[in-house]
Amino acid sequence: MPFSATRDAENYWRTRYGLPPDADNDKILKDKAARDIGPSAKSASRKKRLINNAFPSPRRRRWRIWLAVSLFVLSGAAYVALQPDDRDAAPSGPERISARPGSADGRVEPDTAAADFDVALDEFSSAREASVVALRGYLLTEGEGFRQEWLDATVRLQSAATALEAHSANWTDGQRLVEFVEAKRLLASLLAEERAVASIAGTVNRYPGLQLYTEDVRPALAEAQALCGEAMSAMLAVSSLDEVGPVGPFATFRGELENLKEEVGRYIVANGRTDPPASASEENFSAMRSTLVSVHEQVPQDVRPQIERLISLLGVMEEKLGRIIALRADERWDYARYAFETRILPLAGKLEEIAAGWNDAK
Repeated sequence: MPFSATRDAENYWRTRYGLPPDADNDKILKDKAARDIGPSAKSASRKKRLINNAFPSPRRRRWRIWLAVSLFVLSGAAYVALQPDDRDAAPSGPERISARPGSADGRVEPDTAAADFDVALDEFSSAREASVVALRGYLLTEGEGFRQEWLDATVRLQSAATALEAHSANWTDGQRLVEFVEAKRLLASLLAEERAVASIAGTVNRYPGLQLYTEDVRPALAEAQALCGEAMSAMLAVSSLDEVGPVGPFATFRGELENLKEEVGRYIVANGRTDPPASASEENFSAMRSTLVSVHEQVPQDVRPQIERLISLLGVMEEKLGRIIALRADERWDYARYAFETRILPLAGKLEEIAAGWNDAK
């Protein structure tokens, strides 16, 4: 059936063969014919390549093996070259490394927790001993150099205790944990006692008996002598050659008071232990008090308040001197040394016992 050469017919055939409208029909049809014929030839060629790849010739097989080996060797060399040297690599994680002084080749080895604990324990014992020795030197010489050494040692001691506490966080030994709590308590007491002793060294507070004499007895003696002078002047103003009256006994009291001042002053500064002066005895104070009571009714009315004040001062001096004499006969006279020997040394000894136990258990 003939077809009319109309646009509708042309569009129909274009649509049927998948051609766009108004395209070059001859060229497109020629290309389509080529595509229709090509697949069979292409399929044959592709099939041949697949067969050759599946069953390569011996020559081709040798070439592929050589290429694979070469690529493997090159990739391995590149991997090794890119890896860092283990000796130069920085440590990863919490492990620390340091050069061991005893290593002949100078290589670094990782520090262990046990080694760190040993260092902290040795520093703790060394600083404890240094603080005690320096404080003893300060008490003997009152030198500023020893005082500074003691201060430095206490700082070291506290730092070492902090390092030990950091290690204790990982301890699994219950006995050691309990001992460490006790060691912390002992250390706090030791440092408190050392500070107290160091604060009174070189001051009058180091000698409580001397402090009592300086602050209480000597002012009382000075006031009593001044009152004696005033009372004596008042009594002499009304005295007569015919009647000495209370002037004689009061003059004796004034002499005894001067003697008391001189003897007590020598007793206070004497080296070592010495017997108290007789003027400071209970019998002598009793005799002096009796003298004042006897003249009280004989002196003029305006002098009696002074006599009463003298009696009161005698009581103060007797009580304070009694305490001074007791301290002078006891080790507490030098209270800094007494506290050092009775408090500081025992505390330091207990700390050393605990540290020695840890050291033996290593």
